[in-house]
Amino acid sequence: MDEKLIKKAVKGNFNAYSILVNELKSDGYKLAYTILKNEQDSIDAYLQAVEKGLKNIKNLKEVKYFKSWFLKIVINEAKNIISKNSKVIYLEDVKDLKEDKEINRENKIDLEKSIQSIDPQTREMIKMKYYMGYKLEEIAQILDLSIGTVKGKMYTALKNMRKELSDSENRG
Repeated sequence: MDEKLIKKAVKGNFNAYSILVNELKSDGYKLAYTILKNEQDSIDAYLQAVEKGLKNIKNLKEVKYFKSWFLKIVINEAKNIISKNSKVIYLEDVKDLKEDKEINRENKIDLEKSIQSIDPQTREMIKMKYYMGYKLEEIAQILDLSIGTVKGKMYTALKNMRKELSDSENRG
């Protein structure tokens, strides 16, 4: 991201801020959608993050962290929407598949159940890594965790998921 533009935004330049958040529109929406699984709520979370970010941009201490700072606001706004609406988060609803794809359907259901059994923070990390393509370092920065914590939690969760899915496959 353009550091000069970020510095202008921190000083109160609305146009600079507008350009910056527009560059993050896709990432912000996708991140909100992985949490909310609802198009309208995801748009709302992004827009609320834009508004909250505008009010608090002057508190940004280091310009190089603008992206992670803004995406953290998106995450918080998505969580606020969940608590406000008392919604349960589901990974994508499994669409009805043709009979010849029944095994694939069962595998997707097993995968969804396995992912739902993971604690919410680690589930968020997995979504950011595998659904959105973030690097582990970016995930650590956005969630304000050490890289070791992110690696450890993801390794343990993925190992447990593999075992759970393998056991499920052996039973079926």
